[in-house]
Amino acid sequence: MSEKRHISIIPLGCPKNDVDSELIAGAFKDAGYSVGWNTLKGDAAVINTCGFVKDAIDESLDAIMEAIEAKKQGYVKRVIVTGCLAQRFGKQLASQLKEVDLFVGVNGFENIPSLMNRRVQKTLISDVPYTAYPENLTRVAYKHPHSVYLKIADGCNNRCSYCVIPYIKGKLKSRNTQDIVKEAKVLANNGAVELNIIAQDTMNFGLDRGKNELIALLSELEKIEGIKWIRLNYLYPSHITNDFLSFISDSEKIVKYFDVPIQHISDRILKSMNRSTTSDDIKRLLDTLNKKIQNPFLRTTIIVGFPGETDDDFNELIEFFNNYCFHRIGVFRYSNEEPAPASRFKNQVPEKVAVERFNRLNEFVNEQMFNLSTDFVNKTYEALIDGVDPDDPSITIARPWFFAPEIDGYIMIYPESYNGKTGMTKYTHKVPKSKGMLSTVSETSSSNLVTGTFKLIKITDAMGVDLIGEVV
Repeated sequence: MSEKRHISIIPLGCPKNDVDSELIAGAFKDAGYSVGWNTLKGDAAVINTCGFVKDAIDESLDAIMEAIEAKKQGYVKRVIVTGCLAQRFGKQLASQLKEVDLFVGVNGFENIPSLMNRRVQKTLISDVPYTAYPENLTRVAYKHPHSVYLKIADGCNNRCSYCVIPYIKGKLKSRNTQDIVKEAKVLANNGAVELNIIAQDTMNFGLDRGKNELIALLSELEKIEGIKWIRLNYLYPSHITNDFLSFISDSEKIVKYFDVPIQHISDRILKSMNRSTTSDDIKRLLDTLNKKIQNPFLRTTIIVGFPGETDDDFNELIEFFNNYCFHRIGVFRYSNEEPAPASRFKNQVPEKVAVERFNRLNEFVNEQMFNLSTDFVNKTYEALIDGVDPDDPSITIARPWFFAPEIDGYIMIYPESYNGKTGMTKYTHKVPKSKGMLSTVSETSSSNLVTGTFKLIKITDAMGVDLIGEVV
């Protein structure tokens, strides 16, 4: 009896890539392969790359070179490169990296198993970046099945001047509501209790068909039995309406979590970024959101060092965060990426200045985030058990509704707390291995805290953005 064929998938980049990686895994499973994750062995290593900014590109190239070396040493037979980097640079890379057997862009995942056995190097890069979500593919879970990402659209029509996503993924392309609901039901039947809704532009779901259909979709997802939390990510600020906020306020399943990337607060920089919001628009939105939603959890992202940014523009950011509090703030340095329009702008900010501003703003907002974390101490929350710490399986990792998976932090439950005594160890913020891969152990031997279940947790301490808790 012949040995079963095996491939390994290395997912890189954002959660949307994770979903694509699960679809690639499904294509191979349907073709008779066994699938592994983040190893370099078997019939092929499939690297699902990110090509958004320089750091992500470098990470993807490093992973490709490691796979090529594994091929040379005989650990893998073939190297396949797919995803955003392949879409953006695949044709150039194919001429330079002859050791790679197949380049596939952001389309055609279902074709990879049949193409990989060709003897001649093949490049499958569509000139039309994004066509459709491959609804016919099986989806194989990469991480725990209890908390899953649900991709409702891809591509983007916003055309921010710094962003290459439209050049990689094309225009906004929304999935059919019935297909999304069907997939969500399958995920729920497989153990999902939390749906994390993702897209390049979540708020504009359905607009490519003529009208916004997000509320209608969410109304259907709320009906799915077994789903307890629904979380929305990537809410473009200018698209958030009063009707949307009222719907979220009344919902029992949609958590009051608002991931609203504002990117800057200076009107001059916002205009140069081709953002459709002004400083006053952003402030009005935040004021309205805080009035209409009880105790919202707010996340945002900021770009510093954008071309033409002055000290006055940067200081306006500092002043803004003095007056408006976000629970989580991601600070990024501008990355000059062709063919985005900003790559051709004059007055590029010197790297030394951009680094200084990045460090200064990070220090400032970290203090704000750490201070806000103390507000949770001595309060009790229902939390989702995510697994155990891979470095110390005696520590259970949990999340309340206001922590998105892999992003916002964790509640750490130490063994001593199982009897009502919180164990304290030297604090280090948890940065999970392999993009949030917690241990797949379903429960700890001493606590019986089963992964994917909900427990009441009292917060006893805050350490940075993480919390310490004990089971009530």
